Amino acid sequence: MEKKQSFCGICSAGCPMDVYVEDGKVVEIEGHTENGKSRGLCAKGAASKQYLYNEERILYPMKRVGEKGSGQFERISWEEAYGLIAKKLSGIRKEYGAKSVVFYAGYPKWYRPALLRFANAFGSPNFCTESSTCFQASALAWKSIYGNGICFPDLPHTKTLLLWTSNLFHSNTPMGKMYRSLKKRGVTIIAVDPRSTVTTREADIHLKITPGTDGALALAMAHVIIEEELYDKEFVDKYVYGFQEYKNYVSTFTPERACEITGADAELIRKAARLYACNKPSGIQFSVSTIVHHINGFQNYRAVFSLIALTGNYDVEGGNRAMPEPVSPCNEFGKVKRYDGEEAIGEKDFPIWFDLPCQEAQCTRIADYILEEEPYPVKAVFAMGLNHRMWPQPNELQRAFGALDFYVNVELFWSESSRMADLVLPACTTFEREEVKTLRGGMFALNERMVEPLGESKNDIEIIMELAKRIGLEDEVLSSDYESYMDYILKPSGLTLQDLREHPQGMKGKVLIPPRIQTYREEPFHTTSGKIELYSLALDKYRESRGYEPLPVYHDFRDQRDVDREMYPLILSTGARKPQFFHARLYRLSWLSALETNPAVEIHPEDARKYGIRDGDRVRVSSPAGEMEGIAVSSINGNPGVVYIYHGNPKGEANNLIHRSYFDPYTGFPGYKSYFCNIEKLDQRERKRKEEAEVTGDDGANEI
Repeated sequence: MEKKQSFCGICSAGCPMDVYVEDGKVVEIEGHTENGKSRGLCAKGAASKQYLYNEERILYPMKRVGEKGSGQFERISWEEAYGLIAKKLSGIRKEYGAKSVVFYAGYPKWYRPALLRFANAFGSPNFCTESSTCFQASALAWKSIYGNGICFPDLPHTKTLLLWTSNLFHSNTPMGKMYRSLKKRGVTIIAVDPRSTVTTREADIHLKITPGTDGALALAMAHVIIEEELYDKEFVDKYVYGFQEYKNYVSTFTPERACEITGADAELIRKAARLYACNKPSGIQFSVSTIVHHINGFQNYRAVFSLIALTGNYDVEGGNRAMPEPVSPCNEFGKVKRYDGEEAIGEKDFPIWFDLPCQEAQCTRIADYILEEEPYPVKAVFAMGLNHRMWPQPNELQRAFGALDFYVNVELFWSESSRMADLVLPACTTFEREEVKTLRGGMFALNERMVEPLGESKNDIEIIMELAKRIGLEDEVLSSDYESYMDYILKPSGLTLQDLREHPQGMKGKVLIPPRIQTYREEPFHTTSGKIELYSLALDKYRESRGYEPLPVYHDFRDQRDVDREMYPLILSTGARKPQFFHARLYRLSWLSALETNPAVEIHPEDARKYGIRDGDRVRVSSPAGEMEGIAVSSINGNPGVVYIYHGNPKGEANNLIHRSYFDPYTGFPGYKSYFCNIEKLDQRERKRKEEAEVTGDDGANEI
C-alpha cells in the first residue's frame, strides 16, 4: 500500500489529505498527517472516495439517441465526440454568430481560465459560471466601494472580529482551529447570524437577526459610531468620498429602529458598534454569498463593508488587509479578461455587473434568454459541471435546455442536467488528474494523480485544448499541451512543474511579494473618485435610468406587494450550511445522504404548535413559485416565523420554491434566503396515496 498526499476537491477549502493506494485503487482517505498529527477531514472529505467510485460516474463519451430528457444515450468514441462538437458549434457560429453559444463553468473551478480563453477565442462574450449566484455579488459590492478585490481580515493580529453570517465550522472547516485560537488569545467576537450555530455559541455577542435585514443592522451600527464620534475622522476626511450624504442617511437608523426591523436587541447593537469601532484593530469575516442571497443583498453588503472605512480598519494590521501575507505571482487565475466586443447575456438587465466588472456574463436568467430569444437567440450551451439545481425554479432551466439546438455537459455524474444534454463527456475527479494548486502565503503545490482515470474520463483542460485545436481557435496557451499549461501558470513565480514534483509538500515561489499595509498611500483607490466611495459614482450613473441608489440604502423584502402574506405568512430561507453537504452532487454519496434520508424542514417549536406539526411529520411547503415535501424537524436555532430547508435534494428541491423573477435588481442574485411560504401537515390518506403512487410510478411529483 502506498501513501500519497493530495488535496480534497469536494469544496474550495482544498484541505490536504493522505490517500492510500493499493493495486491501482484508492482504498482509504484521511486527513494529512503533519508533525505526527492529522489535520483531519470534515464529513465531506472523509466520504470523497465515494465521489471517485460512484455508480453514477460517467465513464465514456455518450451521445443522446432518444428524445431530450429521455436519458437514452449511446457510447461513442472521443474522436466522434470532438468532431460532433466542432461541427455543431462552428455551424451555429456561422449561422447565428458566436454570441449565440454560451460557455458555462460550474464546479469545480480549477479549469475556468482555460474555458474563458476558449470562449474568447471562439468569439463569444458569454462566458458564465456558477458565480452568477455565488460570490460575485459580494465581490461587486466590495468593488463598488473600494475598487479592488475583497480584503479579508488579518486574523492573527485582530482584537475584535465581527463575524458576519459565516458559520465557519460548517462552511470553512479549516478555519475552525483559527477561530478557537482567537478565543484563547482573548479576541472579542461579535457574530451576526439569523441562527444559533456552533460558531455563534462561542461568540461574545450574538446579534440574531431576521434573514435579509443585515443592511439595517449595519446602518444602525454606523449610526452609533458616527453619533458618538467613534469614527476615524482623519481617515474619513482624507480617503472617503460621500461621507456627508452617508451620515445624513444613517442618522435615521437608530438601534431602536433596527431592533424593530431585525429583531436584534438595541443595546446589543450599541455595544457591538462600540466594540468594533473602539477595540481596534478590528476585522470583518464575510461569508461568500449568504448576505447577497436576498433581493436587497447587494446594498446590504455595501452597508456592512462601509463599516471598515468608517472606522479606519481598512488595510491596517489586524483590520481587513489587501496583502496580509506574502504572495507569489502566477498566470491565469484572475488574469484572463472576458471578450466584451459584443453584448453579453444579462448586460442590459444588470449593467453594474459589467461596469465594475467581474469578467463573466450574468446567467441567472438564462432560461428566459433561451426561451424568449432575448436579447438574441441562444442556440447552444457548452457546459462543464453544470447543475440546473443551482437556479431558482430549476425545472424551467431543464425546459430551456430542451429548446437548444445543441447542449454539451462535461461531468462526473449522470445528473438530471446531464440527462438533458445532446452529448455528455466524462471528466476526471481530482484523484485522477494533476493540478497546480495556489496556496496561501505564496505557496504552490502539485496535486498529483492518485490513480489512473476510470473508463475514458479526461482532464477538463485537456478536453478544452483538444476542442480548440479541432475548431481551429487561436490561443497561444491553449495551443500547447497540458504540462506546458501548468508550467505557464507557474512561470511568474520562478518555479517549474519539476520543482513541485520534487517537493510534494509544496514550495514557496522564488518570486515573493512581501506583506504590505496601507497600500492606498502609494496608489489611489480604483474607483471613479479615486477614494473609498460610500456614495458610489458607479451606481450614480444609473440613478435616473434604473433607479440605482448610490448610498447603501435599505429596502425590506417584506414590503413586497405582489405576494399574499396571508397565504404565505412564513419566511423561507434555503441553504443554511450543513456540515455534510456542499452542493447537489453530495446527495449521491451514501455516507452523507444517509445522514438525512428525506429533506428536513426546520421550523421553530412555536410554529410547529401553531400548525399542529410534530417532529417526523411529513409536511408540504408551498410558496408563490411552487411546492415540495419534506420531514418536519423542530429547531430553536432560528427565530419563530422562519422555515429553513437545505437545497439540492432530489427528493425535495428547495429551489423549486424560489420564483425565478425574485432577484436583486443590481446583481440578479436570487432571494434564496428570504422568500415567503406556508407549511401544512400531510394527512394520512394523502400520504398513503403518494406512497402508493411512488411505488407504481404514477406520480413523479418529487422528481425533477
